[in-house]
Amino acid sequence: MSQPRPITEGSTAHRVYRYVPWAIFAFIAITAPFWAAHTPAFSIGESTLTFSLGNLNHAVAYMVGVLGLGILVGYNGQISLGNSFFMGVGGYVTATLVTDDGWSFLATLVVVLPVCFVIGMLIGLPALRIKGLYLALTTLGLAAVFPSIVRMEQLRDRTGGANGKRIESDLDAPGWVPIEPIGDFLSSIPLVGEWAYGEGVSGREADAVWVYLLLAALTAAAFWVARNLIYSRPGRSIIAIRDNETGAAVNGVNVPMTKTLTFGFSAMLGGLSGTMYAMAIGFVAPDVFGINLAIFLIVGLVVGGVGTLSGAIIGGIVIVFVPVWSAQIESVPGVPERFLRGPTGLFILGVLLIVLTFFLPGGIVYGMRKIRARFVQIVPDRQVAGDDVVVATGDATGGKMSRHGGKTALDVDDDPTLPDDDPHEEQAKRILDRDDGAESAPVSAPAQQTNQGETT
Repeated sequence: MSQPRPITEGSTAHRVYRYVPWAIFAFIAITAPFWAAHTPAFSIGESTLTFSLGNLNHAVAYMVGVLGLGILVGYNGQISLGNSFFMGVGGYVTATLVTDDGWSFLATLVVVLPVCFVIGMLIGLPALRIKGLYLALTTLGLAAVFPSIVRMEQLRDRTGGANGKRIESDLDAPGWVPIEPIGDFLSSIPLVGEWAYGEGVSGREADAVWVYLLLAALTAAAFWVARNLIYSRPGRSIIAIRDNETGAAVNGVNVPMTKTLTFGFSAMLGGLSGTMYAMAIGFVAPDVFGINLAIFLIVGLVVGGVGTLSGAIIGGIVIVFVPVWSAQIESVPGVPERFLRGPTGLFILGVLLIVLTFFLPGGIVYGMRKIRARFVQIVPDRQVAGDDVVVATGDATGGKMSRHGGKTALDVDDDPTLPDDDPHEEQAKRILDRDDGAESAPVSAPAQQTNQGETT
């Protein structure tokens, strides 16, 4: 197998390697609603699978829900199955404020985010005494009880009871947003424009594109805040608790406070996801935010990649489009037609989860990173200063800065002779002289077994 291509960090090739994929992703994210507004379809055998803008908005809303769960489970190590509860709180608070009180969707975030954060912290306090499977079962109870709460007769005027609540508000595209000109420009692209983007968008299609752009902006803000948190000092404390709770406490991390705040932050992202769901669908119902959604969020997290931020994007798409496309499959060679009836989407999601657990335990993002590492390797930048060469990053030298008279740390490893004035050489000679004059002590059997297979 060929060696991966080395790319020097900070070079032009490295900048292209980093920013070009992001530019492509941004282009796809911006133009996807103009393509999906016409509900494109593609055929596989006798089945026709569709890609609608409504389902895309649905998936974008779920991305934030998976992200919030990933912060709690993937980065902090608290196994929770109750984020659908917080999505329900966010969705219903938004629905009642918009429909009954005349608020705008974005204005409801002023109430939704603090309320979900406080509820998450209150639930996180008793969760400090339990962990693992017991915490998962406790939070699963939240998802199970939420439909019963919103069906209560005392809340029927606000929640709509078992019938759900339709949101009487139109998110019309404002005139200052050039949605129709952008659609006309994309459709005028030679060769592929009219085929991919039709004849542009107008009317209700433009309104649906405007909803997508709002959801995409909220999603980008959520990912930006989550990324800044993870790469900050509190984020390192969150990860340290996941890796070794005792070690984190010994090193000065306030474990109870950090775990409680992480629970609150995850609940806040869940509430934001619920508001986005209400914006995308325009309807909330009790059974939407029950146990099924809690399991779907976990499946999306595992499929996308536990402990990754970008895995939430893949997870949100998977848990929406896999059930939709599974329901549209009419025939599969060698499979009786009666097996394709019923909840085939849940079955395919389960099979996908089992397959990924065995072959890609880190999720799709983990697999993509492994494939990328086979072809590209980022090597540290070497800053030349006079006769000395400084290795500025830790990939090759274990995170240490080294300066050896015009040689890098790698060159020193290749050359067994150290400089004459190196104090470590004299210390090594004294140790060797001492060991030559002393008898070797016998090694006990337990020590031999402990050292078996290790380099000495």
